[in-house]
Amino acid sequence: MSEMDWMSLVALLMVAILVVPAALRRNRGVVLRNAALWLALIVALVWAYDRFGPFGN
Repeated sequence: MSEMDWMSLVALLMVAILVVPAALRRNRGVVLRNAALWLALIVALVWAYDRFGPFGN
């Protein structure tokens, strides 16, 4: 990873550290359900791209 990639990752983690605890405190059940749904959707998209994408197995 380049230095710019590391800096972007650190910035994303810093924002997550600020936002996630407040969001979880606000409405725990809904946020966790939505996070699980988004995570499942992202995993499915990554799998589909890896399986059927332009990589040529």
